[in-house]
Amino acid sequence: MIRAIALIDANNFYAACERVFDPRLVGRPVVVLSNNDGCVIARSAEAKRAGIRMGVPVYQIEDLLEEQGIVVRSSNYELYGDMSARIMDVLAEFSDELEVYSIDEAFLEIQVSETGDLATLGRRIRDRVRQVTGIPVSVGIAETKTLAKVANHLAKKSSRADFVLDLTGSPWQAEALARMPVGEVWGIGRKHAARLESYGIRTALRLRDADDDWVR
Repeated sequence: MIRAIALIDANNFYAACERVFDPRLVGRPVVVLSNNDGCVIARSAEAKRAGIRMGVPVYQIEDLLEEQGIVVRSSNYELYGDMSARIMDVLAEFSDELEVYSIDEAFLEIQVSETGDLATLGRRIRDRVRQVTGIPVSVGIAETKTLAKVANHLAKKSSRADFVLDLTGSPWQAEALARMPVGEVWGIGRKHAARLESYGIRTALRLRDADDDWVR
């Protein structure tokens, strides 16, 4: 059996939840605001393309919201929590090894008989979550949690991947890491990134290949 880690991440989660309960919003740009309706805390893909930045105070973009016909919703954390629980229930159908990482992310230990079956299983997970909850998710699969994060990040960006990417033992793994700035690696903040870059380690690949004793 081949074991791997899958990271399942809901796409634009808060905005997706709003669409589940108001289908009229499908295809329209949507933003969700913070508790006091002060700042943008979630954006649909259409709102991102319209130039809405995360965390921007809403009073600064009132003209843009009107010009672009962007729908504004107040946050509804009871709704988001309920939808999160539904997603996690679906994921538990695929493995007993489920680790809920955040309201819209979870790690899942999965196993299959052959390597190619991992991507197939990832697509089954994606489709099952969408079928049961209406929420679109991305699935990244790899040998470790950090690599699963990388795979998930790429799955969102590649139209060819269609939101599912398996990097387990993949010849493309090194190329993916070479294209990723070291500061985007899960767990590396700005200070660590600056320090690593000062030693010439500017990509995730260079970090992977750095001397273990030096890294420790």
